[in-house]
Amino acid sequence: MRSVLTLAAAALLVFSGSAAAQHGSFNPMAPRQLSQTSYRADYSYGCSMLAGSAIDTLQTPNRVVGWTLNYDVFDRYILRPVAHGYAMLPDPVQTGVGNFTSNIEEVNYIVNNLFIGEPGASAISLGRFAINSTIGILGFIDVASMMGLERHTMEFETVLGRAEMEQGPYLMVPVYGPTTGREVQGSVVDSAKLWWAPWFVTVGLWAVEGVHNRAQLIDQEGVVDNALDPYVSTRDIYLMYSEGKVHPDAAETAVPAEEESIDEEFLDEIDSL
Repeated sequence: MRSVLTLAAAALLVFSGSAAAQHGSFNPMAPRQLSQTSYRADYSYGCSMLAGSAIDTLQTPNRVVGWTLNYDVFDRYILRPVAHGYAMLPDPVQTGVGNFTSNIEEVNYIVNNLFIGEPGASAISLGRFAINSTIGILGFIDVASMMGLERHTMEFETVLGRAEMEQGPYLMVPVYGPTTGREVQGSVVDSAKLWWAPWFVTVGLWAVEGVHNRAQLIDQEGVVDNALDPYVSTRDIYLMYSEGKVHPDAAETAVPAEEESIDEEFLDEIDSL
């Protein structure tokens, strides 16, 4: 379950401003790229290029259908009240639920870290899964972190991004929430670990994880509620957050623009007037 408030306000502060679209080696909006000319061509079709070269070509249905159902109906009348009720549970219970769902995701991190050439991170994820699934009682207790084994999150959608696949079309899917063409493909691969499970188990895990994640964002509700255009704010924060996972050091390594030097003699002339 995905809430329309899937991102913390910190993401907005870190990635505030218009993000420069990076032109990768794959553009889902483009025809076959058989030459350097076609590779470098602009296939935005008049739409603004967003973070990760995402394009909101379906803005009308995204707003009228996806956003209305997600924000005005589903989140307001169902998910938000449930999340607020869940947030009233004792902290150890909430922590245990979060640990349990995160432990299941370790299976993805084991494989995905190998894809990006991080065997050490993959080994740590394997160790975390083994320790928390046994000593940690199916993952409800994060024993691995207590032992100094920190989580190395790596989703397949991020793997695709690091392989220079662009985000593609932005989608606001009813109930599921914001996503992109790239994330849809990544989610299909990441969900393979549950293909063996009955459908009701998969849906149950999805619902529990969604409620838990939504409850963690209660303090950030005002970011969307008070935005001039909640749809655009949610879209931009989501896309920049997603691209931030692909290029985590971009904000730190960005070279700040040099301030123009001030001519002291010019200032002296002004003072003398």
